[in-house]
Amino acid sequence: MALCGFMAACGMCLGNVLINEVELSPPDNASMWVELYNPGNETVDLAGWTVKIEDKPWAGLIPLSGTIGPGEFRVGEGQTAWPDIGNGTVTLYDSKGDIVDRTPLLSDSSHTDFTYGRLQGKENADSKADFAFMFASKGRPNMRIG
Repeated sequence: MALCGFMAACGMCLGNVLINEVELSPPDNASMWVELYNPGNETVDLAGWTVKIEDKPWAGLIPLSGTIGPGEFRVGEGQTAWPDIGNGTVTLYDSKGDIVDRTPLLSDSSHTDFTYGRLQGKENADSKADFAFMFASKGRPNMRIG
């Protein structure tokens, strides 16, 4: 019984959050961004979580805060001063520093409204085939063209 109470109290600290969409080459000198999605049934507390965009030797960190509810999207914005790398691996870390999700190396030098979005049903495969180059849908479900 005590274990059930503890599990209920920690519902907001457990969860399944995914990297859903990545903009590595934004148009009009805008900032890079990463969209997260919570496919789970519990709200996840993002306090202390970070997103790391990396194209060695460069790396940019996006600190996260707040919560992400079931079926919700959350966008983490980079800084406009970051270099236009066009390539990168994106990693999501929880508050303990553990890897929650990671993309393969993605490449985008288009400076358009096209991004890499996770394909539906590819929540746990962790391969380049999980993502497709598609029209940006920041903060919304991904919309593949073609």
